[in-house]
Amino acid sequence: MKKSKYPGCWYCDNIVDHPETFGLLHLGFPRCFILIKDMAAFDSSDYDEFRDAIADVQWLDPSEQWSEADKEAVIVKLWNFSVEQEALDEEGYYDALIDAGLD
Repeated sequence: MKKSKYPGCWYCDNIVDHPETFGLLHLGFPRCFILIKDMAAFDSSDYDEFRDAIADVQWLDPSEQWSEADKEAVIVKLWNFSVEQEALDEEGYYDALIDAGLD
């Protein structure tokens, strides 16, 4: 089995109820959900814009005490994951898998 580059990282959407938003989920510790409400701004943002204005960060275990460095590492990981995810999507990677019957 291939080693996961982004273990516990997921791209989430709910196009039925919230077609204009998506989320990033980290199921490792510390667990985190980031809601992206402005997809257009996200597409043209750099990390600082993402972190300071676009990302609505929700820690899923608020009673747990994690260092700010641990939290920041998760947010950076989700940012890097989302950039790579978007790049693959733009390249048509997932469409090619579906066309090849590998979905």
